[in-house]
Amino acid sequence: MPPDLHVLLVEDNPGDARLIHEMLRVAGPEKIHLDPVTTLEVARERVQTRHYDAVLLDLFLPDSRGSETLLQMAAAAPECALVVLTGLEDDQLGLEAVQMGAQDYLPKGGVDSRLLLRSLRYAVERQRAESSLRRSQEAYRSLIDDVFDTSMVAVLILDRALNVVWCNEATEVYFGIARERLLGRDKRLLIDEELKCVFADPQSYSARLLEAYETGAYTDRFECHVLAAPGRDERWLEHWSQPIRAGIYAGGRIEQYTDITDRKVLEFAERAQREFAEALHDISTVLSSSLDLNDVLERILASLSRVVPHDAASITIEGDEQLHTARFPNAEVISATAPSVTPWHYAPFMRQMLRTRAPMIIPDLQRDGHARTALGELCSYIGAPIQLQEQIIGFINLVSVQPDFFTPRHAERLSAFSKLAAIAIQNARLYDSSRRLATLEERQRLARDLHDSVSQTLFTCRTISETALRRWEKDPARAYELMRDVNELTAIALAEMRILLLELRPAALTQLGIKQLFEQYLQPIQERRAFDLVMALEEIPALPPEVQIALYRITQEALNNIDKHAQASRVEIRVQDQAGNVILDIQDNGLGFDLDAIALTSLGLHIMRERAEAIGASLEVASRLEQGTQIRVNWKRSETR
Repeated sequence: MPPDLHVLLVEDNPGDARLIHEMLRVAGPEKIHLDPVTTLEVARERVQTRHYDAVLLDLFLPDSRGSETLLQMAAAAPECALVVLTGLEDDQLGLEAVQMGAQDYLPKGGVDSRLLLRSLRYAVERQRAESSLRRSQEAYRSLIDDVFDTSMVAVLILDRALNVVWCNEATEVYFGIARERLLGRDKRLLIDEELKCVFADPQSYSARLLEAYETGAYTDRFECHVLAAPGRDERWLEHWSQPIRAGIYAGGRIEQYTDITDRKVLEFAERAQREFAEALHDISTVLSSSLDLNDVLERILASLSRVVPHDAASITIEGDEQLHTARFPNAEVISATAPSVTPWHYAPFMRQMLRTRAPMIIPDLQRDGHARTALGELCSYIGAPIQLQEQIIGFINLVSVQPDFFTPRHAERLSAFSKLAAIAIQNARLYDSSRRLATLEERQRLARDLHDSVSQTLFTCRTISETALRRWEKDPARAYELMRDVNELTAIALAEMRILLLELRPAALTQLGIKQLFEQYLQPIQERRAFDLVMALEEIPALPPEVQIALYRITQEALNNIDKHAQASRVEIRVQDQAGNVILDIQDNGLGFDLDAIALTSLGLHIMRERAEAIGASLEVASRLEQGTQIRVNWKRSETR
C-alpha cells in the first residue's frame, strides 16, 4: 500500500479548497493528509514547524501574486515538492514556474482527481530524487571545495586528451601559477612552456612525466626541487601520478605533489652534520699527521673549505713573533677584487674577538668604512678565535666576495674547527719546543763527551808528551814507551772525535752497511769503557735509512746505560738476519735490575722503546739481579716498507 502523503494546500478560495479536498479523498488507496491555509505568510510559517511531502500552491493569494509567490514558497520549503494549482492557464507562466522549482503546473479547470493525485505522486518522487541528487552534489562539492581544494597536497586531474580539468589551491601555491593559466590547457605544453622551469632539474622532471603520459603507466614517486621566485617559495615536492581507469575522465590521469620540505630539511641537516663530523675526523687525522708548525698552518687552511666555503682564508698565530699565513681558494676572483691581505687588515676584528672570545660575522664589509678601505671589494667576513683552554693563541679569518654569505651555522662550524686547529698548533709548538730542547741536550751531551773523552785524552797526551820530552836525553827507552802511549791515545781521541762528528752528521750513519757501521764507530771507543766489547755481526742486506739509524741509536743508548749503571765486564752485540727478520741482541754480564721497579721509570729504556716503535720493531728486555741484562730488537722486513 502506498505511503500516506502530507500535503499543504495554499488556496484562498473556499470552494476550490473543498473541491480539491474531495478529489484527493476519492482519488486512490493512500491516505492524503490535507492541511489548508489561505495566505502565503501562514504557509511559510507552517512549513517551518510541520513536515509536508508536497505543497499545492495557488499563485494568486491575498498577500502575494504571480511568480513571486512561487519563489518565496520554494525558498521557505526547499525539500517539499511544489505543484502549482492555479486558475490561470498560461503556458509561458507554467514554463517559468517549472524553471523556478515547481515540479508541475496544473490549471484548475483541467484537473480531475486521478490527474491531481498522479501529479502529486510524481512530484513527490521527483523532489525526493532531486533532493538526494542535490545532497550528493553538495557532498561532492564539499569534498572538492572543503577537502581537496584546501588540502596541502597539490592535485591535478587530466582528461583523456591530457588537458587539465581541475586543480586545487595547493597547486597554485606550490608552482606559483594561477589556476586560470592551467585549466583547460594541455599538460604536455604546460610542462614545456611553464612548469619545468619551476624545478631545479627541469629536464629530468619533464622526461619522467612525458614518458608516463606516453605509456599510460603509473609514475613512481620521485622528488623534485622547486626553486624560489616571486610569488613562489622554495620547497621540495614528492610527485606521484596514475591513470584514471573509470568515470567521465577515464583515460586521463591524476597527479599529486606532496610537500616534503620539512623532511628534506631534516635529511639535509642530518647529512650535513654527518659530513661535518666525518670532515672533522678526517681533518683531525690530517692535522695530527704533521708536527711542523708551518705545515700544520697550511693544512689548517687547506682543510677549511670542507668546513666553511669561502674565497680567501688566513690564519694569524700569536707568539714570540706574529705568524700570518693566507690562502686563496678562489684566486681568480680574489686577485681582481682584493689587495694583499695582512694581519693589520683584520686587527679591529681580532681585537673584538679577543674581548668576546666568540666568532664574529660581518655581513657586508662595504658598509664598514675601515673594512672597505682595507679589504678592497671583499664583501663578507667571518672569523673565529683559536683558543687553547683559557688562552687565545690566534685567529682564523675567512672572507667572501658575496655579501651576507656567512651564517650563524658557519660560525658554529668554524668554532668547532678552531678547537681542532688549536690542538694541532699546540702539538706543533710542543714538538718544536721538545726538538729545541733535544737539540740543546744533544749539544750539552756532545760537549760533555768532548770534555770527558777527547779533551781528557788530549790533555793526557800532552802531559805524557811533556814527560817524554824531559826524559828524551836521560832515558830514551822510557821516552819511546811514553811516545808510543801518546800514539795510542791520539788514535783513541781520533776515533772518539769521529764519533762526535758522526753525531753532528746523522746522514753519515747510512753511508755504510750496519756491520761496517758498528765495526768502525762502536769498536774503536770501547777501550775507554770499563768492559770488553764483543761483536758478532752478520752481513745484512741494505736497510732503510731510518731503520739503520734507529738500530745504531738503540745500541749506542744501551752501551751508555751499561757503562753508567751495569758494572759489566763483558758486553756482546749480535746482529742476525733470520728469515727476513733483523734481530739485534745486546747482552751484558752486569748487575742486572728488577724490571718491574725500573722499566717504567727508566728514561733510557723509554727512549729505546720509542725508537723501536718508530720503525715498527719490537723491543724486549730481560734482566735479573746479578745475572746481567739482554735487550732484543726484532725488525721484520716486508715488501711494503
